[in-house]
Amino acid sequence: MSTLYLYAILDRPPPRDARLGRGIARRPLELVRAGKAYVVVEPATARTATPAAIVAQDRVVRRLSRLASAVLPLRFGSTAADPAALRELLAPVAGALPPAFERVRGAVQLTLRVEGRRSAPPPPPRAGPGTRWLAARRARHEAPEIAVVSEATRPYVREARVERHARGPRLASVYHLVAREDVRGWRRAFARALADLPRGVTVSATGPWPPWAFAELA
Repeated sequence: MSTLYLYAILDRPPPRDARLGRGIARRPLELVRAGKAYVVVEPATARTATPAAIVAQDRVVRRLSRLASAVLPLRFGSTAADPAALRELLAPVAGALPPAFERVRGAVQLTLRVEGRRSAPPPPPRAGPGTRWLAARRARHEAPEIAVVSEATRPYVREARVERHARGPRLASVYHLVAREDVRGWRRAFARALADLPRGVTVSATGPWPPWAFAELA
């Protein structure tokens, strides 16, 4: 078998009558068992990260998400030499897989793009180094500009992650992990909160996506 291109880890195999479909290289996808998990692979080499290839990989993972309740998408370009190498690759994180599956089970990702004026308050002028360090750490992991949106959608969010951007008009990317059945409620709460955003701040929402931002196994 040629090099395996890796798409996602599943907690259980899809139903027998389910079709995995084809991957980016248009070859049939296959299932490799690795311990108690199952990895969806394509016999193909690593792909170049073009916009078309990234969209194609997302399309594959979306299809897999309809076949299994717990899917951990793998980073674009992930490969293994063969099934044995794949099992060796996953062996060190075997203990992290069950809680990772439970985190994303039945859930999708909604992504918020925050742009506009930065409103994170600076630390007090007389704050000590410890206080300044904590304030800087919070600023990297919070999105105070959309606090009204975060509060309004909180009842529907299983977990949230924030990625701050130091340059450009985009202030932050915020990722919400939401149960599939709560997406409609989340959308209604998000729409109501938009009217209360601070002046100069805009936020757009996309998704639902596979839970890309919540699949880390570290």
